Amino acid sequence: MKVILLKDVANLGKAGEIKDVRTGYGLNFLLPEALAELATPSAIKQSEKVIKARAKEEEEVKASLLQAAAEIDKKEIVIKHKAKDGKLFGSVGKTEIKKALTEMNILVNDKTLQIAKPIKEIGSFVVSVDFGQGVKAEFTVTVQPE
Repeated sequence: MKVILLKDVANLGKAGEIKDVRTGYGLNFLLPEALAELATPSAIKQSEKVIKARAKEEEEVKASLLQAAAEIDKKEIVIKHKAKDGKLFGSVGKTEIKKALTEMNILVNDKTLQIAKPIKEIGSFVVSVDFGQGVKAEFTVTVQPE
């Protein structure tokens, strides 16, 4: 039985894709739950339009992610923090790094910043940003004493 997915279905596919499923699975689960519709010729044409639109949208999103990665890649951010003998009072984490990036007009999400552990000493550290879709960037965070 051929169906067109109306919503993303785990372990099956994304919305708009045409899938060949078992009749029982289609009739007893996918169709009643409004997760899919029968693959009629007119529905297939509509599905192809949806797939093309999604591909174009994904390309635009990836282009914007690449642009954001280019802005941040190889930059150096300086953060001043209270310290004594090379050790910080407290630590520098994602929040402080995000604030420093925002001051430079670079917007990132806390979830995209990748720090192994909070920075607790003076020095330079490499921080990476994973924007998703295979787009990554690295920059340097330099922590200096106040």
